[in-house]
Amino acid sequence: MQQEWRALLWKSIGNQFNQPALSDCVLLVQGGRERIYAHKLLLSLHSPVLGRQLDSRQGLKQELDLSGTEKELETFAEFVQCLYDNGESIAEENVESVLGKARKYQVRWLQIKCLNYIARQFSNEDALFMVISQGF
Repeated sequence: MQQEWRALLWKSIGNQFNQPALSDCVLLVQGGRERIYAHKLLLSLHSPVLGRQLDSRQGLKQELDLSGTEKELETFAEFVQCLYDNGESIAEENVESVLGKARKYQVRWLQIKCLNYIARQFSNEDALFMVISQGF
């Protein structure tokens, strides 16, 4: 019963990813040309780095300009999606970039999920290369 409740909760939270109507912050990437709609509470709970950046902003719908450090919309959006869906969207094609963002933004639980995924899905040699390339 508790597992079902948790799954339903994460699904409900996941459905709020990038939904402008109920979001309270906007993450600007790719030189400010692209927007990801998010929620300060969720970002702050998961990432002390994003929490500090959002804490210094004021206003009803805060804009956090990450365009200086986040050049690719897709990889950053995949990382944020993982924050919303408890890492369920980790896949072979994005695990390396999500792991890198999880390290950068200090999301320890997501780093562990990525490392576990790599250990299960890749050969020892490939897994070792991926982990070393991320600076572990």
